[in-house]
Amino acid sequence: MPASGPISEGQRLALLNRLCEVLGEEEANTLIDSLPPVYWEQLATKGDLAASEQRLGNEMRSEFAKVYSELHSLRTETAAEFAKVYNELHSLRSETAAEFKNLRTETAAEFKSVRSEMALQFARQTRTMVFTMLGLAVPVLGAILAVGLS
Repeated sequence: MPASGPISEGQRLALLNRLCEVLGEEEANTLIDSLPPVYWEQLATKGDLAASEQRLGNEMRSEFAKVYSELHSLRTETAAEFAKVYNELHSLRSETAAEFKNLRTETAAEFKSVRSEMALQFARQTRTMVFTMLGLAVPVLGAILAVGLS
């Protein structure tokens, strides 16, 4: 008949003596030291294990459902953020393309204006050079003619 409480020191000593006879002193001491005092009703039964397994299974399913829900929520939030960033990048790309188009138009107009100004300046410079050369050529030609006629 199993005891309903922990074994007494007398029972423990009797067990140790018998174990020393069978196993040897060192092994018997090791075995006795590893046996804590336990009530029989504290030992788990197959029913206890089954109930514990059922409870743990339910807890795990509940936790997995929470994790799945959180992951699904995170996935939804991430997708929304990705769409937002994508739209912002698309908008930025469109704005950048428009700015470059404006810059090209402005640059082309500015170069056209610079070319026109340069052409005008070259024409003025050419006129000045022609008249300057004519102004120098006439006195030189007059001097040559005066020396040659004399």
